[in-house]
Amino acid sequence: MPAAEQNATPPGFGITLDTGASEPRVVVTGELDLLTSPQLQEALAGLIAEKSSRRVVADLTGVTFFDSSALNVVLHAQRQAGEHDVALEVVPSPAVSRVIELTGVAEHLSVSEEPPG
Repeated sequence: MPAAEQNATPPGFGITLDTGASEPRVVVTGELDLLTSPQLQEALAGLIAEKSSRRVVADLTGVTFFDSSALNVVLHAQRQAGEHDVALEVVPSPAVSRVIELTGVAEHLSVSEEPPG
């Protein structure tokens, strides 16, 4: 597979950083999978390492597909946040909630069902 195809962002996928709010947030839309999860990892790691806030929000309400690689990224970010004394709040879509529920990792995540404000 040519490099251009490997690095292509699928249609409908988007990731936005909102650092202007009191609580920085990463807003994701579309499918989070092996191809797109590294972008989420990079965004969350950057916000957590900055320590500009005691809380970072991962707004996943627009995520339509969430696989094990995406779950791994979120769990790793949760550990990283703990190491930096930053709270990571995950706001899931129904697709994300289902994976969290089926895998039994909810106890390791700070999940909020409230839509971001």
